[in-house]
Amino acid sequence: MLAAREDLADKISDIALRKGTLYDYLNETLEEAIRADSIGLSLKEAIDERGIVKVARDSGFTFVPERLWFDICEKAYERLGIRKMKSLWYETGQWYGTYYGDLDKLKDAMNKLIWDLSEFEVASKDGNLLVRCISPKFSESYSVLFSRFLEGALNALGYEFVDGDILKGVLNLRFKESKGG
Repeated sequence: MLAAREDLADKISDIALRKGTLYDYLNETLEEAIRADSIGLSLKEAIDERGIVKVARDSGFTFVPERLWFDICEKAYERLGIRKMKSLWYETGQWYGTYYGDLDKLKDAMNKLIWDLSEFEVASKDGNLLVRCISPKFSESYSVLFSRFLEGALNALGYEFVDGDILKGVLNLRFKESKGG
């Protein structure tokens, strides 16, 4: 006997039959809910967090300590030069724009995967797409590179860069739909 909505009980029963017994599956599920609570998360939050890691892994992200990441980017920026680095970040942005395939998915990925953003907004206004990005951790060079990443991603989604302000830790970018897109 399971006290739950009938549709949920039926789905749980189906899953349990594939995995063993209903008794074992329900106990395992309850144990995991208790474990999630013990680390300060609901079961939903734990699953959502795991989903973020899966999206990151599936789309080619790798986890690197942020201090190391920013230092490596600065060194590469100095050694390879601005033109080469901007080109690499633009190409990578195009790949991710193509990978995610639409603006909402890209926005969601940026908000979930780029942890050092304190703000990432995309809005339509007067026929333009406005992108605002704030991170106190971004250096001036990293801000330039990240803007090129966004330009490449949005280009792959059919938007053309118009203009913008790129300052240390603050990006305000304006795009318009490409004539062909």
